[in-house]
Amino acid sequence: MMIIIIVSQAEFPAMRITKQRATENRARVVGEAARLFREKGFDAVGVAELMAAAGLTHGGFYNHFGSKDAVEAAACAAVFEKSIAGIGAVAETADPVARAERFAAYRARYVSAASRDALGASCPMVAFAGDVSRQSEAVRGAYAQGLAGYLEAFAGASDLPRAEAIRAFAGLVGALTLARSVAASDPQLSDEILAAAQP
Repeated sequence: MMIIIIVSQAEFPAMRITKQRATENRARVVGEAARLFREKGFDAVGVAELMAAAGLTHGGFYNHFGSKDAVEAAACAAVFEKSIAGIGAVAETADPVARAERFAAYRARYVSAASRDALGASCPMVAFAGDVSRQSEAVRGAYAQGLAGYLEAFAGASDLPRAEAIRAFAGLVGALTLARSVAASDPQLSDEILAAAQP
């Protein structure tokens, strides 16, 4: 005698995921990669840790990326995209007085105690600059392209000639980097560096 068991689609869902779900999963991996790489550096995060943070299986990584280098480049580009959007919004402020006020507020936030004390630096230059030269060509390319875009937006937001804008931004990056580097060992020095960099 043959017994046929019928199960519903809800009880036994198909194994294939939709294109939309695949896109969402990839975005989640990139988002977690961006966070973890900013907190720990590129080399300190393995694929298993990354996928666990994204709530996905280790084996699923290769459905989205051909290599760890590929996700590193995608994460680097994503962090820059967000940062450029922020400073770009200041640059696009039509009224010069309002733009100057928004830029001053941006500078103050950039070298604030909250920025210094964040687990992972939100600024990709602070987070990645010391690490990127040792990474793959894809990561270095994503970083270089992001930095170029950021400097262009920063110059527009600051209303400074390009060379002066680069000098001003390098001062902010340097101040935040130095303040973060001694925050635990010499909080007073860290505060002094941040105060000196305030507009």
